[in-house]
Amino acid sequence: MQQPDKQDNIAKAQMLLATRRFLKLDEWLLSQMRGWQNQTEAGNAYGLIMHPDTLFSKDENAHQRLEILNDWVQQCPTSYHVHCLMGMFWHEQAWVIRRGKGPEHEVEDSQWLGAQLCCDYAVLSFLNAIACHPRPTHAFRHMMNLAGGFGEPYWLRALFVGQSPKPLHEQFNIKDSPVWHQGAAYLYELGVAPATHWPQQLPSALQQTRRDQEDALDYWLRMAMSVRHSDVGSMESYLLFHSSYWGGGEEQQNQIIEGPMCAEFSDDERNQFRANALLDALAGEIADRESPRAEKLQQQLTGLLAQPLEPATRIALLNLAGTCIAYWQDDDSAGLQVYAELFAVAPDAMPGKFAALFISRAVLANEQLQGLSVLTSLLVRAINRADDPLLTAFAAAAVNYGLYGLPCDPALSNGLMDCAWALMKQQQSTESVSKDLLVLAHDMAINDDLDATHFLMTEMARRGSAIHSYELFFFYRNAWHQDVPEALHNDSNALDCVLSAARSGLVPAMFSCANALREGLGGEVDYQQATQWYQRASDAGHPSADYWRASCALDLGPDADKRQAVEIDLPAILAQTSHSERFEAAYTLGMAYMQGIGSKKNKYIAWQLMNFVLELNPESDVARHALTQLEGSLRARMSLWQDKRKVDGADFTAPYRLSKAPTLPDEESVTQQAD
Repeated sequence: MQQPDKQDNIAKAQMLLATRRFLKLDEWLLSQMRGWQNQTEAGNAYGLIMHPDTLFSKDENAHQRLEILNDWVQQCPTSYHVHCLMGMFWHEQAWVIRRGKGPEHEVEDSQWLGAQLCCDYAVLSFLNAIACHPRPTHAFRHMMNLAGGFGEPYWLRALFVGQSPKPLHEQFNIKDSPVWHQGAAYLYELGVAPATHWPQQLPSALQQTRRDQEDALDYWLRMAMSVRHSDVGSMESYLLFHSSYWGGGEEQQNQIIEGPMCAEFSDDERNQFRANALLDALAGEIADRESPRAEKLQQQLTGLLAQPLEPATRIALLNLAGTCIAYWQDDDSAGLQVYAELFAVAPDAMPGKFAALFISRAVLANEQLQGLSVLTSLLVRAINRADDPLLTAFAAAAVNYGLYGLPCDPALSNGLMDCAWALMKQQQSTESVSKDLLVLAHDMAINDDLDATHFLMTEMARRGSAIHSYELFFFYRNAWHQDVPEALHNDSNALDCVLSAARSGLVPAMFSCANALREGLGGEVDYQQATQWYQRASDAGHPSADYWRASCALDLGPDADKRQAVEIDLPAILAQTSHSERFEAAYTLGMAYMQGIGSKKNKYIAWQLMNFVLELNPESDVARHALTQLEGSLRARMSLWQDKRKVDGADFTAPYRLSKAPTLPDEESVTQQAD
């Protein structure tokens, strides 16, 4: 009788869970567990099934998952599987809280507390699971993962040394602190109060099993291996916590792999561990060319690739190795050869984004034409799969003109471009993919495929890519990275593109749009719109827009706007010591007082400002020239004294300068020179 495949078993488990037939699900999982624990069934799906993301529907949120698990616990309180899955659920919630707003944001104390409160529930669940089964491999393994990521809770450490753990409010005086309320709120959102009291003893299976001073990772790995010998999943997790991400590295991992802890694993399993360690090394900071580390990594790579490896592992190694080999050997063709080997592994083998960008750069920008077949293979597979928005859009541009070994098929090109845009929206990767597509566009332009370059950017802009609209602004003005044919120069199109990008919220485009309207690109000068876009750019955080808005008012604005620029806007910039345009603002304000724009003419204030400009930038020739005009003759110095009297000798720049203000020559000596 034919055995059901993995997908059939997964579907059965999902169906039993969805219909809440928990007793039946438990019985079936136990039957699957026996073959998996004894490692007697090839392709057993139990290890894959035993994860919340496999069992639950993607549409079920955390509240719904917790509700189902709680129902399962109510019906089957002694079920090993539900307690184990409950522990995994709480462990995942800890990571959700820990990740918070994303890796670029600093983790707040309340996030750490909320994550730790979830870990408390996870550990309680895993301890319950350990008490329910004599061979709780998953519970041991996930206790190791939790200890590696978050550490063991204080109360569990106390139990292992024979102490009675104190309740949370006695151990830490945080119950009335803002951090406590914010951290506990994460659990209240799930309808659960934080646990505050702990077991007073360990499950019997754990009592007197821990060696003195034994590290948590080592202990839980040892326990997992004791109930499932040579457990690959547990060792892979253990090695992961010795990777560079967790402060280790491939050398530390290789010491473990070649040591007694991995002696019982097969050659193929150890090769998989070695490959994972090498992948960690290749994915990190690339070793310096001709360094001992680079030589060692190349030797390890050569040795591993000569061994039998899973296709996915071989593809992953080659994917990362290509760019490294090209750098280490200072030879793009060597990297291209690696990707040729990758394509030979399997008909659907594909490199990742960085490899694709390397292939494009090497073949198109660096003219490694012998690698054209590699680029062709990349694009053909991208068309057949059409699941990567970057490569799908790249292939669409090539197909539209029959480039890089592909046939000319405009209809296919249009469909691929639609598919690429849909993938970008679906994956929420519009901005990142758009930036990468600009890199490919430049590669095509360097290869003199400017029509395809223009097509790629235009099609992306037409579908809503603000970045490509903004890039076309420079393209149509021949201000791009490569010369653009005169037939494609078009100021009107340039203005339309930058307006579109600005309206989409792209801040640099707002600033460029204001500049274009100020200079009258594609038509007449539009001061009002230019001022509005400068203001929007400034409000959105553009570092220079407030200065350029003020200078635009002085050049083109009505008297009221000129006065505001002189009396309010430019002085406000001078007051900001870190402003990127402080030097320009001081010079512009000085010229305004020197010429009487937006204020009464006062050469003494202008003289002070020009000296201030030289403090900010001693190399300023324009400020030095202005000072020559202001004090370079007897008549000019007399004017300075007259204007000084008008302001009672006040130091206009005192609020903005650190050093002492310069002084004019003595008035009497100037008068004597006049006599």
